[in-house]
Amino acid sequence: MKPLNKILQLSALVLLLLATKGCFVREHAVRLEDLVTEMTDRGALTEFPDPPYVCKQFSSYNRTSVKPGDYTWFANLDNNYFIRVEENQGRREFVLFDAEGPGAVVRFWATFSNYKKTGILRFYFDNETDPRIEGEAMDIISGGKLVDWPLSFSVSEETEYLRRGHNLYLPIPYGKHLKITYESPGIKEARDGVDEAPHRNSEQFYYQINYRSYDPSVKVETFSMEQLESSAEVIEETLEKIGNRDRGLEGVDLETLDLSGMLGPGEEKEVSLEGEKAVRKLQLKISAADLPQALRSTVIEIAFDGKRTVWAPVGDFFATGYQIIPAATWYHEVQADGTLSVYWIMPFREKAVIRLKNLGQQEVKIENAELDASAWEWTERTMYFGSSWYQNTRIDTGLEKDRDGHGEFYDVEYARLEGKGVYVGDAVALFNCSPAWWGEGDEKIFVDNEPFPSHFGTGTEDYYGYAWCRPEPFVHPFIAQPDGSGNLSVGYTLDMRFRVLDAIPFREKLQFDMEMWHWGYTIMNHAPVTYWYIMPETEIGISPDIEGAKEPVVLHREQIFPPVMDQDGIIQGEDLVVEETTGNSMARIRPVPVPGKPKWTRSMMAWNNIGNGDLIRLRFDSEKTGKYGLELLLLSGEGKVRFSISLNGKTLLSGYTLDTSAPEEKWISLGAVDLSEGPNQLEIKMLDSEQMQRRLFGVDILQFEKY
Repeated sequence: MKPLNKILQLSALVLLLLATKGCFVREHAVRLEDLVTEMTDRGALTEFPDPPYVCKQFSSYNRTSVKPGDYTWFANLDNNYFIRVEENQGRREFVLFDAEGPGAVVRFWATFSNYKKTGILRFYFDNETDPRIEGEAMDIISGGKLVDWPLSFSVSEETEYLRRGHNLYLPIPYGKHLKITYESPGIKEARDGVDEAPHRNSEQFYYQINYRSYDPSVKVETFSMEQLESSAEVIEETLEKIGNRDRGLEGVDLETLDLSGMLGPGEEKEVSLEGEKAVRKLQLKISAADLPQALRSTVIEIAFDGKRTVWAPVGDFFATGYQIIPAATWYHEVQADGTLSVYWIMPFREKAVIRLKNLGQQEVKIENAELDASAWEWTERTMYFGSSWYQNTRIDTGLEKDRDGHGEFYDVEYARLEGKGVYVGDAVALFNCSPAWWGEGDEKIFVDNEPFPSHFGTGTEDYYGYAWCRPEPFVHPFIAQPDGSGNLSVGYTLDMRFRVLDAIPFREKLQFDMEMWHWGYTIMNHAPVTYWYIMPETEIGISPDIEGAKEPVVLHREQIFPPVMDQDGIIQGEDLVVEETTGNSMARIRPVPVPGKPKWTRSMMAWNNIGNGDLIRLRFDSEKTGKYGLELLLLSGEGKVRFSISLNGKTLLSGYTLDTSAPEEKWISLGAVDLSEGPNQLEIKMLDSEQMQRRLFGVDILQFEKY
């Protein structure tokens, strides 16, 4: 036997070698309360994970998607796909999740269709035959059976409960193995890879489960209900901190720099910090004659120790896009007066340079602006904070589409990072020009050159935590949709997701793509901003989009689709500008179903809820004065309707009657008309709509022929 002093010397040498190599040495196993505490440790994301883990995802994505380049890569029916079906104690259970430990579930999202609240989730730990967690699915995920808000919730609260996204952020650790199953009489059978939709009356179950898979050397204490109870005090403290958006600045000695000033076109303002420190808060408010444009054309650029890692428009970087919409998440806040703040911790070793640039054509005032920093210890695992942005300007969403993936689809790049780091969040600001859902596409996240993405989603809204393309706004510490006006209508949408335990580490490369899968055929602007931490040697794949930041922001559809005739003399009805409707009638763009074509191939300007005497005034523009022949393609609801039409105050039709046995489109000739250079006004007055069912009337096409 070796002498005791020799053994002690050898043990000390081993510990020293482990520490030198950066290997993980932990005094106890990773426990539930450790993970819960990590959720509110803002500094945790600044260090490359130790103990090491990878973040992956199980989901109900369409299993016919097997390789990039094949049309099935964009297959859309993403429900009722499970790993397998098995029988447990006489029960038929669908397996959603099956992973070897050590690991931890860190996010569980789900939504349902035709759900009767009879589905049962079961969590089987460490190859046990009896579940430690069991209960109705919504109760467990969003109903607070395991934990209260904000770690268990559904959104939006303005949405019907069964149309919401259901979210569980309580970490669920496991030491050896975890299997999650779902039992429901509403699902007749699991999908077997054939791209056929379930019966329309069958239950449809969509899910995404993000989880950490730790290095095998890491010990993890398996979840139990007793552990949940014993951790109650830590969990309650975490709930309070997250719910109150605790900024972690209380008692911190801060150094404050002023960023205020005026920025003329092309001008910039710069401040710098020196020493081993970290930015803890950035705040500013900008004022300009055209505030939306200033939010986009004023950019923030940050370099740490000589490496530029942040370049984004101010509005996008502060997660509000180019509209001021009050909201507060774990990492950002937008106040009603326009004050913007972010609370990412941004460490550096020697120097940080923060620069504001005005790329626009107007003067911008920077006010209420400050940078708060504190001392910070830089270690071998510390990383730089980064953010990149670019705009997909006037992208074509494609015409031909089918759920099986056939059609004009493509992937939009969110992020590309070469090297080592951690992906921590993103937001997207867009303007949708069609009354159809723009976000059917799935996220595909490739980590470290894997051939198939370890994160393959079920829809853009699912990625952002809500469901069913709902437009209702919501704000939660980790996910938010401050404005969803453009989801099912023409308009602006802002979605965001910030990651804590579900952050994604990468050691060689991260590639994040999001499908562009729009049910409409249109043009749109789509601008993602991403957030991450990287090691100094990591390369950033998204370059500064200077031209995109200069591009005029879109507030009205006519900026992309001006109401002027094309080379064939056509003005689409949906491009007409609604200047006025009277009575209780309303006008909006609506799709026109076309037999044998995709559901949303064409659109029209629909006029609804029309009473006798109501009128609609529509504007279009002409590049020059001239005489033209004019025909209209109109849609009338079932029944008899009588109306008149005038152009620029001149009556073209009076007391015209349409009588259809079903909603139908009809061409109507208006004869010769005189167009004025500039704006022209088309007016339709309803004389008798009493016999028309649904009170639906629409303008699909204006066809001009030069005389």
